[in-house]
Amino acid sequence: MLLIPELAIGAVVGLIISTTSVGGGVIVLPILTYFFGLDALTAVATANLLSMLMKISSSYMHFRMGNIPLRQSFVILLIMIPGTVLASYGVTLLSHLSHAKVQIEWAVNLLVVLAILFSLYLFYRRIQQPQKSGSQTHSPSGLIKPLLLPGSGAGLVLGATGVGGGIVVLPLLLRYSQMNIKQAIGASLFITMMLSGSSAFAYAHGSHTNWKLALVLFAGSLLAIPFANYLMKLLSDKVFQYATLFLILCSAVLMGFRLVG
Repeated sequence: MLLIPELAIGAVVGLIISTTSVGGGVIVLPILTYFFGLDALTAVATANLLSMLMKISSSYMHFRMGNIPLRQSFVILLIMIPGTVLASYGVTLLSHLSHAKVQIEWAVNLLVVLAILFSLYLFYRRIQQPQKSGSQTHSPSGLIKPLLLPGSGAGLVLGATGVGGGIVVLPLLLRYSQMNIKQAIGASLFITMMLSGSSAFAYAHGSHTNWKLALVLFAGSLLAIPFANYLMKLLSDKVFQYATLFLILCSAVLMGFRLVG
């Protein structure tokens, strides 16, 4: 009975991640901080592991629905991997400097807020300039040049903060690859599943991860997969676009309070 609240929270988070790609960092981090009392570094480490686990099942769901363009996804993944690994190991090493721990936690929270604000800007641009029909989709090789700098920056943000799927990767895909919203959600889930795995491995070596909590929340998320699959087939692209924007706004408020609190 004591696990029911954790399972329920996991189910809600799993539903949000599966249908919007938002949640691995900006929803999970406030939950781990406010509901479970984890410090910033432990929350980031646990969020990376939980994000990877939840996105395995979510990515499989989207793959079966045909929402993951694999070649484009692998190109973006290769661009982001170096920054993700560098940032996650860098934060882990710096965390062992006891005199700098407070500054590192504040910097991590600030980076999350900045990432959210940038994501809101990209979503605003997307709404103001909707995707045109026609042959706007880039080939995998054509993605390298426009995504090299922003993709590398997104990798750094994901590795350092655990934020990445709906906040950083999804807007980049909508902006530079011209995928529709459901394809972008599927691709961002697949990409950040792989990247969160590399970050989770790095943080595990730093002994920051709360493994028990992550596994219980993941078990809860599996309960939401059938409902998420139903919603993805039922609702329109516009509904998912505005739902994602709303969640990012909520996350900005929560993390803003965390930063100034």
